[in-house]
Amino acid sequence: MKNIILSDIHGNVDALLSVVSDIAEKGGAIDRLLIAGDIVGYGASPNECCDVIRYLAYGRKKVALEDMDKIVKQPYFTTEQQKTLLNALVSLEKKGIAICGNHDREAVGEPSLTTEMNPIAMTAINWTRGLLTKENIKFLKGLSLRMRFGKEDFEIVHSTPSYPQGYEYVRNASVLRYTSLRSKVTFGGHTHRPSAYIYTRETRTVNASVLLPADNYDMRLMLIEKQSTSKSESFDIDASKDWKYYINVGSVGQPRDGNPHACYVVFDSATKHLDFRRTPYNTEAASKKIRDAKLPNELAERVLKGV
Repeated sequence: MKNIILSDIHGNVDALLSVVSDIAEKGGAIDRLLIAGDIVGYGASPNECCDVIRYLAYGRKKVALEDMDKIVKQPYFTTEQQKTLLNALVSLEKKGIAICGNHDREAVGEPSLTTEMNPIAMTAINWTRGLLTKENIKFLKGLSLRMRFGKEDFEIVHSTPSYPQGYEYVRNASVLRYTSLRSKVTFGGHTHRPSAYIYTRETRTVNASVLLPADNYDMRLMLIEKQSTSKSESFDIDASKDWKYYINVGSVGQPRDGNPHACYVVFDSATKHLDFRRTPYNTEAASKKIRDAKLPNELAERVLKGV
């Protein structure tokens, strides 16, 4: 089955629409669109993002097609682009499956018991909480912490599969162990930096290899970990070896690897092939919406710079 996995939309509807458009443009049938949490937080369009994800998950019985039509009518799209985008959303109707992230839980009054948000993030959450509709609050409250696809031996989680409610940051390979991964492939987010690690049964100082050096931070970590493998944004999961993989799919709405383009992953669970993809979007529009909402200016700057 062909799966799209994305994470950390963070209330950035401009980035989300760009990803939907890019998925449609690249062609091919999509079986599932999996969202690994943090639909809201930071960005100025939390209801729009929730509405899109609810539409993708439940279809027009829960969210009217007219609502999607209003959302795609961004002023920077031509009429033809708006029609194309609406058709792209329709093609993905009822293919969405979402889990929750720490910002989603915080926004509906269910904060993490182990981590605290910084003041800027908390300011955005308080603003988001006051804006969310009843339908979207109910939707976010109903999201599970993780989702496992047993027959295909992969799962999605926002942070770590062994303690998903803890929202630990997997910033390097040493955070996880072979025994802490429950599936052959685990997809997560949370750090906003795309990365990929292979874990083996053998006990080593760090029992993982870095597949994708996403940014300068990961390059330094590679030196510390003294690991080296082929580094590619497109690779196959090796089914012949008793390895496990942890894949961070990066962020749609607020990348932090120095690249402001929205990030997502395509994974074919039959062929075991995986691709990281980036797509540009109107960061100026997303930044302006944040400023117009009088959210912290740092958040408006981050979407422009990808940091």
